[in-house]
Amino acid sequence: MKTTTLGRSGLTVSRIAFGTWQLGGDWGPFDEDTAIAAIRRARELGVNFFDTAQAYGFGVSERLLGQALRDELTRDRDELVIATKGGLRRTSSGVVRDATPEWLRQGVDASLTALGIDHIDLYQVHWPDAKVPVAETAGALGELVAQGKIGHVGVSNYNVAQMAEFSATLPVETLQPAYHLFRREIEDEVPP
Repeated sequence: MKTTTLGRSGLTVSRIAFGTWQLGGDWGPFDEDTAIAAIRRARELGVNFFDTAQAYGFGVSERLLGQALRDELTRDRDELVIATKGGLRRTSSGVVRDATPEWLRQGVDASLTALGIDHIDLYQVHWPDAKVPVAETAGALGELVAQGKIGHVGVSNYNVAQMAEFSATLPVETLQPAYHLFRREIEDEVPP
């Protein structure tokens, strides 16, 4: 499997990542045994980069990923790159953005527990939260890096101005944008 350096993180990752959005149950039912077999097969084929998020079933996807990779997470932890995202909270009226320091701290702890690991290689803020000063969000994540709970920090769905504001407090190491054949509007500004 070919590898690449992920953003500015210095992490060496397989060029193909195994994403687990569909394993949170938000897209309908799935067979857990088949999902675990798929994760394990991806690892056998050389994938070392696994991407999940707290909001993918609010712990469901993370627990399943941790279960599927348990042996390797115990035996060869440094060979895997586990990325997760936080900053979304489920409420009685739906999912809301919440990038407050308190919620991010709770989210990181919940993700560590669900994944069954002692540190997250890459933690990304899932969506910008207009109600929380970016410096507070970035500052809280910087503290979590200092505590050793997360290794690297990135953002998801941020634009250039939002990344610059975040980087004024803590450098953005990665960006996970909404980008595909039908959403190409970021091409001129964000990737450069």
